[in-house]
Amino acid sequence: MRQSWLWATIFVSLLVVGSGTVHPFGTPKQFDSHKASVDELNLPAEVTAIFRRSCVDCHSNQTAWPWYSYVAPVSWLVERDVSRGRDHMNLSEWQQYTFKQKEKLLADIASAVKNGEMPLSQYALVHREARLSDAARNTVYDWARRERRKLRAASQVSQWSADKGAGIAPSSVTKSSIEAEH
Repeated sequence: MRQSWLWATIFVSLLVVGSGTVHPFGTPKQFDSHKASVDELNLPAEVTAIFRRSCVDCHSNQTAWPWYSYVAPVSWLVERDVSRGRDHMNLSEWQQYTFKQKEKLLADIASAVKNGEMPLSQYALVHREARLSDAARNTVYDWARRERRKLRAASQVSQWSADKGAGIAPSSVTKSSIEAEH
C-alpha cells in the first residue's frame, strides 16, 4: 500500500512538472522589450486608460502574467486567449499594420466593444477592473469610429496624391467636367 502511494505521488509530481513545461499554444510569455506599448500610440488619455485596464493583457506584448498563468492546465487557457488576442490584433504592432488592416481592426474594436464581446467574459470575471461601463464602451466606440474616418480620409488623400503624381485624375473628376473646361 505504501509503495502505491509513493508511485502515485511520483506520477502526480511528474505530471505537474511536465504540464508546466508543455505549452500547447506556443510560448506567448516571451517578452520583446522593443515592441511598442500602448502609451506610444498617441491615443487620447481616456482611451489609453481603458486599453491599459481592459485590452493590453491579451492584445499586446505587454501582458501582465498573473500567478495562475504559470499553473497548468489554467496556464494553457490563459495562453490560448492571449495567443488568439494577439493573432487578431496586437497593439504593440499597430504601426506595422496597413491602412486596410487598421481600418478593419478599428471597425472590429467598435463592434466588439459596443456589442459587449470584449473584454472576454472569462477575463472580466477574474479581472473585475477590466469590465467596461456603458460610458467606457461609448468612449472606445466613438474613438474607433473617429479614427476610422480619419484613416479613410488620410488614405484617400494619399491615394489622390499618388494618382496625381502618376498623372491620373482623381475619381471626383469626370469626363464631362474635363470637357467643360476645354
